Amino acid sequence: MKFQLISLGCSKNTADSEAIASRFSRFGWQWSEAPENADLLLINTCGFIKDAKEQSIMTILKALELKNISARLKVAAFGCLIKRYHSEIRQQIPELDFTFEFLSDDNVEFLCSLKPGGKIIEKDYNKSWRFFTPPHIGILKIAEGCSNRCSYCAIPSIRGPFYSRPEKDILNDAAKLADSGAKEISVVAQDITRYGTEQNNACMLPELVNKLAKIDSIDWIRLHYMHPRGLDAELIDQLYQIPKVVPYFDIPFQHFSDRMLRLMNRHTSPEHIVKIIRHIRKRYRSASIRTTFIVGFPGETDEDFNQLIEFIEKHPIDRVGAFAFSTEEGTSAAKIIPKIPNNIKQSRLDQLMTLQQLLVEERNRRLIGKKVDVMIDSVEERLAFGRTIWDAYEVDNRTIIDSANNLKPGQIVKCKITQADAYDFKAEIP
Repeated sequence: MKFQLISLGCSKNTADSEAIASRFSRFGWQWSEAPENADLLLINTCGFIKDAKEQSIMTILKALELKNISARLKVAAFGCLIKRYHSEIRQQIPELDFTFEFLSDDNVEFLCSLKPGGKIIEKDYNKSWRFFTPPHIGILKIAEGCSNRCSYCAIPSIRGPFYSRPEKDILNDAAKLADSGAKEISVVAQDITRYGTEQNNACMLPELVNKLAKIDSIDWIRLHYMHPRGLDAELIDQLYQIPKVVPYFDIPFQHFSDRMLRLMNRHTSPEHIVKIIRHIRKRYRSASIRTTFIVGFPGETDEDFNQLIEFIEKHPIDRVGAFAFSTEEGTSAAKIIPKIPNNIKQSRLDQLMTLQQLLVEERNRRLIGKKVDVMIDSVEERLAFGRTIWDAYEVDNRTIIDSANNLKPGQIVKCKITQADAYDFKAEIP
């Protein structure tokens, strides 16, 4: 029997989907490239913001249309959207064969057992068993849930409070990723700076990352989602002096106005944000900083927004994702007034991203003529596509290399940057 799993939303969902697909594979199921040829189609949904919810619903409806083509097809939906709206979805989309809030081990075993005579088979982790990233990229989730309670975010109510995964399980997963070809590991959680804080209120992330760095075949370790509230110079230095940790700082600031940060319940301040940036720029001169901003948060005035713009001008950020505020029911931000009209939110978003595009292109062009390490992600005829240490897979800038004969995914090569804009680099091998 064949299955396919569609994974929506964040990289943490991707990590979950990879583990679930691996279990199906170990149970003797075969992956189907075409969903209409599958016996079972699973959908790992996202329920974070409006656009993500709409995408999840549309994906479910398109999957159900395939049941008109294949009578044997069963469709199962699970994940954040189902957790958030389980009863409504069961009532309004009864055509779904199975719905689960999240796939527990028992749920997975139940679905796997739909294959007659299915039994667990030994999996060779020296061969690629992964379906959602290339073999040289591994996503390693180290915790579940979130306890930060940002006023705009529904994740704590969906996923529950933060708790760290056992170190033994994490290292076991990392070893499997390495055995299957992973050269770069992305460490993810809703806030990795909380890792281990359930024990004596101490962050155990440096100890964990030190152990990950000892896996011989891993070349790069990339740290994602470090909430500024948990960051200081000491923790930064403990982490980024570990061999193999690339100088890539993924720190979601969300805003810079002190009033907005307090309304967002971010537990940080403009002074703390500037202190973090100054330490990184002084101590790690080759580093890139990635962040996200929310514009149009309820009550955001022109003065609040201008403070954000002035901050970006004074402290240019290397990689930025920006979003217009989306009201999520059940969050405290949904009650904050006044709401910002959509046209103003869009205007502010456009202004911020236009400024960011100009600033990042200027910063990227400084690399022209310099030699940098690039990890190859794919090779197509004479072109290779890869990333510098400052760019995360499927998130940041690409590096395009011409005349890329004999290059392979996962290979790290020294390249000379020949062109740069806000989104891509072009390079050649000297």
